Order: sequence, then structure tokens, then C-alpha cells
Amino acid sequence: MGSIVIELQKELLDKDCDILQALRKAHLIASKLSLKEFDAWILNELNGYKSEDENFPEYRQMKGALKAKNPYRGWIPAVITDKNGENLFNTVPVFESVSALLDIEKKAKDGKFYYSYPPELSMKIAAYARTPAYMEIALFISTVYITEAIDKVKNCLLEWTLELERKGILGENMTFSESESASAKDIAQQINNYYGTVVNGNVNDSQIVSGNNNSVTYNSTTVSEAVKEIKESLEKENISAEDMENALELLSDISAKLEQNKKPSIIKAALVGLKDFILATGANVTAALITAKIQGLF
Repeated sequence: MGSIVIELQKELLDKDCDILQALRKAHLIASKLSLKEFDAWILNELNGYKSEDENFPEYRQMKGALKAKNPYRGWIPAVITDKNGENLFNTVPVFESVSALLDIEKKAKDGKFYYSYPPELSMKIAAYARTPAYMEIALFISTVYITEAIDKVKNCLLEWTLELERKGILGENMTFSESESASAKDIAQQINNYYGTVVNGNVNDSQIVSGNNNSVTYNSTTVSEAVKEIKESLEKENISAEDMENALELLSDISAKLEQNKKPSIIKAALVGLKDFILATGANVTAALITAKIQGLF
């Protein structure tokens, strides 16, 4: 049968590449080599992501144009003059599987699809946009983002197979030797705009994270200072006592994770969760602050 790694390379270079078939083959390779972290990413692409967790890729954050549904004129632009508010709402995480993304791309009209915000959030966005009455709000996204996301997946897989080949890990007749499996665990698989370099072995709680193809040094002390600043801002917000209590509990949990030296990706995911929660409570100023801190710290 030949090398399964070389076969996958050929499929990825084909202009008519079946990305689903390529991901399934990559899953087979990663599983046989016991590359659990890399395989987790492959399975997320195949099955969809459950949440915006520590392994959520940058390339699945898709930006679009906000529109409000006018009962007489249909969809019209929802203009937010406050830049902090605009940044909060014009990007959404897209969790769907690659198969679902391809279906969305195929069915999209005029090269766009839209994400409809839930009523509670639509009300907040409508307030930001100063619409005369409540309107359904949606984010209209170009299918170009889907094409780019799938291209990034292909590129990640191709680079991975090239690295495997350079190390002599080929999988003849769909079988890997013990030496091939051992060598594979020493390879750092770089996933562009994903969650950094995956090393299948002991990473000793590495403090280096990647974002937008640039590596930055993560500093837990700076994050702790940011948490204090977020708390001060939150305590000034006009939200219910119950929401305040829950938000402060989430902040306390983040502080505990910092003390436990949890991975930067886990801290980031916790901050994103806090932002989503307080945004729903109406603490827009603090939500904007968290967004800015995440961009600067990670």
C-alpha cells in the first residue's frame, strides 16, 4: 500500500482535496502514533467544538457586519459608534464541524451567512446601536472566512506530514514501528492560529503561547494585576446582587487557577467565560475591559 503519510500529503496537495477524508486519515495517523493533543484538534474539526475552550482556534473567530432586522425594510446596518462595543459584538466563535461549515458555505446566499444573536444580547446590541425599538440583531459573515479556516486546516495537516516525513515517520502499509512512534512524540506540531506548539510529551507547564502567528511571553503576575483591575471595574457596575456574586466567584476561580500555575490557555478560557457571563448581565464596560486585557496578555 505504501506510506499513509505520503498518501495524505498527495491528498492535501490536490486542488479538489476532500478535507473530511484528509482529516479522517490524519486522525488514523495521530491515533496510531498516540499523539493525543494533535488528535484532539483533528477530532474537534471533524465533530465540532463544544465550547470556546482552551483549544479553540483563532481562525474560527469570524468577523462580520452587524445588522438589525427592520420590520419594514428588512436587514439594515446596525452602527455602533462606541468602538469598545463594536469590538465586543462584531466577532463570534464558530463551533460547527468542518462538514457543517462546508454545508453553510454551499447554501450561503451572496457569499454570506449570518449568526443570529439571542434576544437578550440583541437587546443590548440594539441599545448600543440606538435603534428606535427592539430589533433582531445578526452578524453577517463572509464565506471567505470559512474558506480561510479550511485552508488553514489543510496547511496545518500538510506541515505536520512534512515534519513526520523529515523524521522518517512514514507508516508503511498503515503501520508504524516502535521507533517511529517514539520519534513522533518528540515532534512539535505547529498549528497556525491554534493554541501554539503542541509537544506530545512532557511540556513542563510551558509558559509560551501563540496568537496571530506571533509568540508572546505569558506573565502570571501581569494577569493577576489585570484580574484586580477587572474586579475594581466590576464592583462599579450596576448589576443585580446575584449576578455580582456569581461574577466575583468566577473571578475568584481565575485567581485560584493562577495560584495553581494553570496553563495560559486555561486562564484565557476562564477570562473569556467571565466576559461572556458579565456581558449578559449588562456589565458592558467591564466586558470591554476584559476583551482588551485578553488581547494584550495572550
